[in-house]
This record gives sequence, C-alpha cells and structure tokens, in this order.
Amino acid sequence: MKSKNLRIVSVLVVALLIIGIYLLFHRDPLYLSLNEEWIENNFPEKIDDDTILPYGYTMGVWPNRFAGEPIVMKMTYQKGPPQKFIQTMTQLWKPVEVEVRLEGPRTIQEGVSVAQWKKCFSHSFSCNDQKKLFFAYALPAHDQKNAQFSAAWFDSLDPLGARGVHFSLDHGTYFVDRYTVITEKGVAQNFTIQYVKSPIGIEGRDLFVKTLGGLKVKDDLAPSRAWIQNKIKSVKLGDIRALPELKARLPELIKVQNWIFSLLSVDPTQLASFFHLAGVTHMLGLDLMKAKEKTYENQEAWILNTKPLLESLIHYAKDFDPNAVETKQAVTNMEALLSDVLLVQQQMTSKSR
Repeated sequence: MKSKNLRIVSVLVVALLIIGIYLLFHRDPLYLSLNEEWIENNFPEKIDDDTILPYGYTMGVWPNRFAGEPIVMKMTYQKGPPQKFIQTMTQLWKPVEVEVRLEGPRTIQEGVSVAQWKKCFSHSFSCNDQKKLFFAYALPAHDQKNAQFSAAWFDSLDPLGARGVHFSLDHGTYFVDRYTVITEKGVAQNFTIQYVKSPIGIEGRDLFVKTLGGLKVKDDLAPSRAWIQNKIKSVKLGDIRALPELKARLPELIKVQNWIFSLLSVDPTQLASFFHLAGVTHMLGLDLMKAKEKTYENQEAWILNTKPLLESLIHYAKDFDPNAVETKQAVTNMEALLSDVLLVQQQMTSKSR
C-alpha cells in the first residue's frame, strides 16, 4: 500500500513539475517561438510634406493632430550631452489617455542583422544569450510587472518597411503596445503607445499602427538629417508670431517645436538645437498662459509641460563644454526664458485668486 501511495505521489510531483516548466516556458519570453504578424503598408500617395518626419533611423508620415487637437511633445532630461541619440521623447496624443513614446536607437549586439534576429525568434530554444540582451532593452522586467503580455514577430511587404518584435501588454486599466523596429543591420528602436481601455484609446492605437505601417527604415541618418534641417531652415518665427488668431498661431508653434524634436532624434550634438527648442517652447508657453479663452481642451497639459521641458533643455545645454562662451551664453539665455515663464505663471495664478 505504501509503495502504491508513493508511486501516486511521485506521479503527481512529476506532473506538477511538468506543468510548472510548461507555464514557465510559455511565460518567459526567452522560450517563446514567435508567431508572425503582418502590418499593412500605409505610406499615402498624397501627403503633406509638413508631416514627414524622421525619428532615429525611421522616416514616416506622423500625425500632427489627434481627436481634433494638435499633438505636443515632451522630453525629460537624461545625462548627456547625447553623442548620437536622445533616449526618450513622448508625444501627447491625448494627455494621460493616449501617449506615444519614441526611444533612441540602440545596437543590442554587434553584427546581428534583422534577418538573424528573426531566425533567432523563430525557435523556442536557441540563441538565449542574444534574447536576454534583446529583452533587457525591448521589454525590461519592470514593464512586465502586473501585466499579461504576448509577443509576435511583425513584418512588412515593403522592403524598407518596419519589422521586428511586437509586444502587447495588458495592465488592467490600460494597454501598452510596443514595436521594437530593427534596421537591416540590426539596430533596434522602440516605438510604444500606452492607451486607456476606451474608444479614444482604441482610436489612438489604430492610428499608431497605421503610422507604423508607413515608416521607412534605413541605416543611413544623412538623408533624414538633411530633410529635417531643410524644414527648419524654412521656418519664419516672426511670421508665426504675427498671426493674430491664437487658434492659427498655436498649431504653427507646435509644428515647429515638433520639427526640432525630430531633428534632435537624428542629431542631438548641436547646442543650437536645444536653444532653439527652448525659444519656441517659451513662445508657446506664453501664448498658452496669456490666452483669454481656452482654445484647445489639452491646453492645461501643454502648460504643465512648459516648465519641465525648459528645465530639461537647460540641463542638456549645461552638459556641453561648460567653459565654452557659446555654452555659457546659451545657458544664460535659456534660464532667462524659464524665469520669464515662471513670472508669467505666477502673475496668472495671482489673477485667478
């Protein structure tokens, strides 16, 4: 009898062990054999050149409005100056409800091409060391916390289209879709949308995927830099400032602001770019705070973004050569812009009491 009971217990232990291993392998991304999904190529035939922007190694038609409102960007300081890429920028499609994060490209492992990454992810038990490096960048443990997730290899019929790994994370009250785009030579770049479980969230997700389907991916930054630099050279802030209607002026300032963000995503090594972004942010912030009437629903969120953005830009400027006259002058001028914004903000607060 004891022998029979022992056998039963042994069988149960083995069964539980097998189930545990199965669940571990189907939870741990290292052991996933990724299914393939296809994204439609949505680069439109008729486009507005104003909306074609590079971000890192990608070029695409990015929306400048969502739900009837302009899309404003923000950026938090991370120790620099970055020699090649800003680590993170965020587009506020619908503040809090729908936000898109753009991360700077990174070579996860030298010499591993997009074709090799695809082959790696097509097998459950292969190249685990490479996968560990990939997931440390693309899906850190803290992003997986308290979330149900799935992963797939996404691809495109366009030879220059986006391809890589798509992570879907369900956090209960909101979703996260992260697309890690990989260039031909194997440089990875995260594009992430976080959205609430609501119709506006689903609308944002659909537009984001459509935007992703229009991206062109190359390993050469020179054309992207030339493209966005030419855009910025065409800007005449005096003409924008002269626009009498706030509803016409704000979108133009936001557009220029976003163009400079785009430039920083492909070349953050020029101090002048941080200074010019601070100048446009200052103009936008003052217009928003001095507005007699609310023009856009998202204005409060944009105003809240003004001070931290200027502070981040000042920190980046200070990371350039501190002994250079150019650096000292830029920092002094940017700090004056911040002081101006804080003064107006204080005045507006006093009037509202």
